[in-house]
Amino acid sequence: MMNALCLNAKVNLATLLPVPIARRLLQWPVRGDAITDEAAGKKQLLIDVSVIINNDARTGIQRVVRALLLQLLRQPPDGWQVRPIFATRKHGYRYAPAQFGLPDADIPSLTATDVVTVGTGDLYLGLDLAAHLLHLHGTELAQWKRNGAEIHFVVYDLLPVLHPQWFKPKTTRNFRRWLRTIAIFADSIICISNTVKAELAHWLQHRYALPGTTIPIHTIPLGADIQASAPSSGLPDNIDQLLREFGSKPTVLMVGTLEPRKGHSQVLAAFEALWQQGRDINLVIVGKPGWKTEPLQRSLLSHPQNRIRLHWLDSASDELLELLYTCCTGVVVASRAEGFGLPLIEAVFRHKPVLARDIPVFREIGGSRVTFFSGGTVASFASDIDAWLAQISSLQPRVGRSPNALTWHESAEQLLVQMKLPALSILL
Repeated sequence: MMNALCLNAKVNLATLLPVPIARRLLQWPVRGDAITDEAAGKKQLLIDVSVIINNDARTGIQRVVRALLLQLLRQPPDGWQVRPIFATRKHGYRYAPAQFGLPDADIPSLTATDVVTVGTGDLYLGLDLAAHLLHLHGTELAQWKRNGAEIHFVVYDLLPVLHPQWFKPKTTRNFRRWLRTIAIFADSIICISNTVKAELAHWLQHRYALPGTTIPIHTIPLGADIQASAPSSGLPDNIDQLLREFGSKPTVLMVGTLEPRKGHSQVLAAFEALWQQGRDINLVIVGKPGWKTEPLQRSLLSHPQNRIRLHWLDSASDELLELLYTCCTGVVVASRAEGFGLPLIEAVFRHKPVLARDIPVFREIGGSRVTFFSGGTVASFASDIDAWLAQISSLQPRVGRSPNALTWHESAEQLLVQMKLPALSILL
């Protein structure tokens, strides 16, 4: 009891201290507990799914969590047991119920009442973005490190702290706490692009005074094969009519939750200009309603072109999204900032032409099928779209795999490499 109280007191003190001092305060000699999987004699790869286990919003980060988790569950590294875990505001980390994940995956028969036990050599991976929860469980993370476990985190972007005007204040506040907790406990951090890696390194050094060598920061590419991410299914009753409509004229697809940074309003304004010029083209928006976009949502629903040349599909399944990628003329990606850009790489994976905003991360992950625009005025953007559509008609169809896009299996392999774990087991 005294050790637990002492540890909790140290963690509480660490929250008040500068990050470099907090990291030194929470370093102890490894106690060397036994491996916890007594039956199999395997080390544990503990994957945090605290958000997705309760609410899979089926947005970009959730696709990454599902896809990487499923790859690791299907083909665990040799000598390792992959175990999804979760925490809440009311309790610490517990093993996810056996039914969570894949029906045919090698998941232990555990219930949600089984508290996570960690020993020497085990590894925790903060795969889910549990920004509102992680800081509540610092004592548990500290105990795991004391027991000889490693702590790793995936960082998708720094947008809530770099561009707080695009987010709710509560989101930014939670994100700052999450970043500080990571800075204190992480043995390594895995980013999803070199752009994010550079932003994170700058943040750690200038906000927390952590030298660049304090925490190793790695990058992994993300996958683009939607079928490997436990895709949702279901098609609308009028799917045949929609596909005929989308196939009868140039159709531009835009994918992403409606939120301020995604650029939906600018894209809509450019298409309005083209429609006024008599251009008979479709704009198809796939994305759930998000925050700070209520006027945009009302505009889409009441637009004169709604369900004529403008189609907002706010609850499209992954099955429908695959069909839309197939039948569309091209994909526009207008985000003002991203950590990666799954719609861009998913389009490239399918050899679809892409018109993307000229930002560093899109330059980083884009290929030869990506055309860039700078934003400018509505008139100049409309002209860029018009010229891009004209260019598409002259492009030769491509087949086979795009060299610029990887599968989720390959992404999972890179994740294991960065954590210095064995390659995925062979799936028989």
